[in-house]
Amino acid sequence: MGHPGLLILLAVFVTSLAICAFLVLTQRWHGKLTLDHDLHGVQKIHRQPVPRIGGIAVFMALLVGGLGAAWIEEPLALQIMALLLCSLPAFLAGLIEDLTKKMGVTTRLYASFASAALAIWVLDAALTRLDTPGLDHLIAFTLVSVLFTCFAVGGLTNAVNIIDGINGLAAGSVILMLSGLASMAWFHQDILVFEICLIGIAALAGFMVLNYPGGRIFLGDGGAYLAGFWLAESAVLLLARNPRVSTWAVLLVCIYPVWETIFSMYRRRFVRRASSGSADQVHLHHVLMNRLRAKQDTAFRANWKNHALTSLLIWGLVISCQIAASLAEASNSLLATGVLWFGLTYSLVYRSTVNRAEALPLPEMDAVSTKI
Repeated sequence: MGHPGLLILLAVFVTSLAICAFLVLTQRWHGKLTLDHDLHGVQKIHRQPVPRIGGIAVFMALLVGGLGAAWIEEPLALQIMALLLCSLPAFLAGLIEDLTKKMGVTTRLYASFASAALAIWVLDAALTRLDTPGLDHLIAFTLVSVLFTCFAVGGLTNAVNIIDGINGLAAGSVILMLSGLASMAWFHQDILVFEICLIGIAALAGFMVLNYPGGRIFLGDGGAYLAGFWLAESAVLLLARNPRVSTWAVLLVCIYPVWETIFSMYRRRFVRRASSGSADQVHLHHVLMNRLRAKQDTAFRANWKNHALTSLLIWGLVISCQIAASLAEASNSLLATGVLWFGLTYSLVYRSTVNRAEALPLPEMDAVSTKI
C-alpha cells in the first residue's frame, strides 16, 4: 500500500479508538442497554459492568476503511465494501444479543452461515480444495463446497467468540492470525486479501488500546462475530484466489480458536457428560488465569495483570503457529505436523495447568470446577 493507503489505515485505527473512547465516556447514558451487568454468570470474571459493544467501533472502522479505499480510487474498494456487507448477518445477530440477551447461540450460528453464503454469492469465496487425498474429490462438487465453506466460516466465526473471555485475547489473537494471512497474501501477490487483512488489523488495534490490558470496553458478541468472520473470509479468499497456498498452512495460522472449540466440545460432551454448547469457565485462558491467581496469597477478583499475562502466554502459542506456517508453507506434511504439534502442545499445557491449579487453594472458585 502506498502513502494514501497508509493514511486510510491510520484513519481506520483512529476511528476505532475514537468510537471506543466515546462509548466508554458516555456509558452512563446508554449503560442500561450496553453494560454487561451480569457479573455472576458462569463465564464472568470482571468486578464491574463494562460496555460490551466494542463491535460497533470495529464495524465503523472497517466501513471507514472501505470508504477510504473508494475515496482514493482503490480498484479493490468494491470487494472490501462487499465483504463488509456480507458480514452484516453475523455482526447484527451478535450485536442484538449484546443489547437484548435474547439472540440464541443457534440463531447466531445460522447468521454466520448466512454471512458465509453471501460471501460465496457475492465474492465467490468458496473452498474448492482441502489439499487432502480423497477429500479433494468430494469438495469438488458444488453443493459440498458450498455447505463445507459455510460450515468452516461459521465455525471459525463462532470459535473466535469462544476465545473472547479475557482482556485482549480474542482481538489480539485475530490481529496475529490476520498478520499471518497478510504475509502469505503479500508473498503470493494477492493485494485484495492483503488489504482486507491490514484493514482488519487496524480496526482491532484501535479497539485494543482501551481493551488491553485494562478492559474498559469489550468486543461483545457482535465484535467477536465480526472479527471471526473477517478472519475466516480472509482465509477462504486467500485459498480461493491462490491455488499455490496450502489449506494446511491456512489451518495452522488459524488453529488456536479452531482447536479451542474442538477441545471444548470434546471436554464438555465426553468428559463432563454435558451439552457441547454449555458455557463453562475451564477454557485454556480460564485455567491459565486460575493458575496465576492460585499463586497469589490474596483474595481474588480478576485484575488487569492476570489478564495481560494470560493473553501474552497464549499469544506466544499463536505467534509460533504463524512462524511455523510461513517456514513450512511448501510442505503439506510439515504443515499437518505443525497442526498436530499445536494440538498436543495445547493438551499438555492444559492438563499440566489444571493439575497444578488443583493442587493449590482456590476458595474464590468453589462454584466452578477446574476439572476438564
